[in-house]
Amino acid sequence: MPNSDIHDVLRAHDAEFLAIPGVVGVYVGLTDDGETSCLRVMAVEKTPDLERRIPKSLEGHPVVVEETGAMRPLPGHEPSTP
Repeated sequence: MPNSDIHDVLRAHDAEFLAIPGVVGVYVGLTDDGETSCLRVMAVEKTPDLERRIPKSLEGHPVVVEETGAMRPLPGHEPSTP
């Protein structure tokens, strides 16, 4: 049973996930049962090495790795430069 709110866990650990090479995002989603909240880690490629580096659970919440490929901004939505 989780001890803390999953959104608080995401805020506390998102930078750690994003520092792992190959990770392109992390968000609160659902496990494959469609009912259990989890942290979903988006990866360019789901490799055995990447899966070893990412915990199966964090502060009592499941963590799921999904292969998404590289993320790019949509045309016309690129970040502006100062």
